Amino acid sequence: MPYPTTNAALHWHILNAKYRVEKYHKDIGVIIPLDDEELKPLMTKALRRYFNVLRSNEKHIKNVENYLYGTMQNLFGVWWNKQAAREYAAKHPEEEKSADNDNSGLYY
Repeated sequence: MPYPTTNAALHWHILNAKYRVEKYHKDIGVIIPLDDEELKPLMTKALRRYFNVLRSNEKHIKNVENYLYGTMQNLFGVWWNKQAAREYAAKHPEEEKSADNDNSGLYY
């Protein structure tokens, strides 16, 4: 299975995924800084997983560029949601405390 042809192709897919997530959520001001210290290792891990899947003999990947784009788009979306959840929790600590004590919806 062929890899994206150059480092430029890798960068292109990563940047396109970043821009897509930012564009999709522009109404709430999503900005993904690629130099974020928490995001860098997550990107490295995602790229390692991507290349490990390509090196394996699994045949479920039809288009390696689309797979890379989707992998990175998913990573950026998940990262942004975690950042937004942290920010919300910091601004609304009383809601988090009440949620910790509320077991009304849980069944054991």
